[in-house]
Amino acid sequence: MRKVFHFWGFVATLLLASPAIAQEKIFNHVSVGAEVGTTGWGFEIASPLTHYVTLRTGFTTLPRFSIKTDVNYKVRGNQENVDVKGRVHMSDYKVLADIYPFKHSSFHVTGGFYAGLSNLGTANNTEKLKVEPEEGLEIGGVFVRPDENDLVRLRLQTKSFKPYVGLGFGRPISSKHKVGCAFDLGVMFWGKPKIKVYSPDDEGWVRVQKEDVDDKDFHDAVDALEKFTVYPVLNFRIYYNIF
Repeated sequence: MRKVFHFWGFVATLLLASPAIAQEKIFNHVSVGAEVGTTGWGFEIASPLTHYVTLRTGFTTLPRFSIKTDVNYKVRGNQENVDVKGRVHMSDYKVLADIYPFKHSSFHVTGGFYAGLSNLGTANNTEKLKVEPEEGLEIGGVFVRPDENDLVRLRLQTKSFKPYVGLGFGRPISSKHKVGCAFDLGVMFWGKPKIKVYSPDDEGWVRVQKEDVDDKDFHDAVDALEKFTVYPVLNFRIYYNIF
């Protein structure tokens, strides 16, 4: 988070330090754009603050997709198997600032944030578990009974506020052309992912703790998941300059 504050401090210094920049007209052009990339598809509005800084805001969404698999579990010492369906989805609003260090170049560095859904994915069984009403499963140290729909539900969560830094090429605003394009590469800092399970007894979502599970495969899976504290952002955008 401190790096983000440093970035905005740099923006303020850039805007105030140069009289030539301060004399330019701000928000004198507006472009609308569409994008596609690792955050899915989206749209945005861009306007120049100065010739060296462009502000962008918009919305991105990764279309919901499903994954089907099966998992093993034990009941009264017997090994059972159940089909599981997982769903992944991500939607965010964004506010970004592009800084162009060179007046006649489209190269830029970008900073800002994405903000949106903290629930990145969910999973649940698609068939009835072979457990009695008073029985349940132990998942990551949490004892869970199926809910009223006979579902055991898991959730993958990240932070809803995600600082962003990146670099790219292209200008959404052009005084010479109506249509422009841009390419960006960066990272979204969404924190350490968490696995939670819904517990009807607790009437809420409870975090799964790997320390409470004596299973090497489970530990390895959670360790690998927790290393993904950033999400790569790669996108291509095309703009139309409306005025």
